[in-house]
Amino acid sequence: MLLFLIIIHCILCLAAFLLIKAGILKSSSAVMVMVLLIPIFGFCCLLILEWESRGDQEAKKEVGIEKLRINDEIHRSILMEEEPARNLIVPLQEALLINDASTRRELIMDILYHDTGQYVDVLNKARMNDDVEVVHYATTAMVELQKDYETELQKRRQDWEEDRTSRSRLAAYLQTLEAYVDSGLLEGNMKRNRQLELQELLEDMLRREYNSEEEELSLYHRYFETSLSLEDDAVAVSCADHVLEKWPQMEDGYMMHIRLGIARRQRERISRMLALIRERNIYLTPDARKTVEFWKDDNGRQNGMA
Repeated sequence: MLLFLIIIHCILCLAAFLLIKAGILKSSSAVMVMVLLIPIFGFCCLLILEWESRGDQEAKKEVGIEKLRINDEIHRSILMEEEPARNLIVPLQEALLINDASTRRELIMDILYHDTGQYVDVLNKARMNDDVEVVHYATTAMVELQKDYETELQKRRQDWEEDRTSRSRLAAYLQTLEAYVDSGLLEGNMKRNRQLELQELLEDMLRREYNSEEEELSLYHRYFETSLSLEDDAVAVSCADHVLEKWPQMEDGYMMHIRLGIARRQRERISRMLALIRERNIYLTPDARKTVEFWKDDNGRQNGMA
């Protein structure tokens, strides 16, 4: 009987050793000491320990996955709170195309509760939709946004009129007006009147002293763009000439004249600026270089055709 028990014990020890080495049992090899010193019962303890450890691992795995799942949902909800409407532009455009009324209305309402100023183009498209409710929501959003701009603009103007010598008040008024003109909310005569107002403010600002050359050049750029939009060629040409004369080694004046040439279809003006850029070896930024290369190639084709 004792011999039989010894044989069983040896078999169990060998089996435990092989199972641990093969990785079937997850227990540490240090447990073999217990299996060797406690016949049969040691092997039973090994099995109990293995069962408990496997149960703990499954529990940890489930808890870990659940925690990650919860954290992921919290993380996504935080991201949606930070930028809730930015990702709605494409879905809204798709909704307008697929004619899904419920989706359109839901997305329009989401935009209404957030910064509608960033989505004027989308709201304009929504106003052209066949769905009456979508048109109503989009129109309401744009009217409210326009009202906010008008209120802010009136406040800025009043502040400036109280002290027309204040540079900071003029800058605040100018900034609000520029944002309003660039918002896409204005059309027709209303837009033109605001652009004329903007042109006058820029003229006023240009008559003042500047904190830096960069600021002055920025004002001339804005003045030029506004005059170009108003088709005020005399002012636009005068502005481009002044910039070219004051900063002959910078690209700005040349690019303004090229813009004028493109807008007014004046090929001679473009060719003259390209020649000056080449003769004076003017440094060009990547965007300006692309424009110059395009029109240089275009001139070459025209000359070849001639």
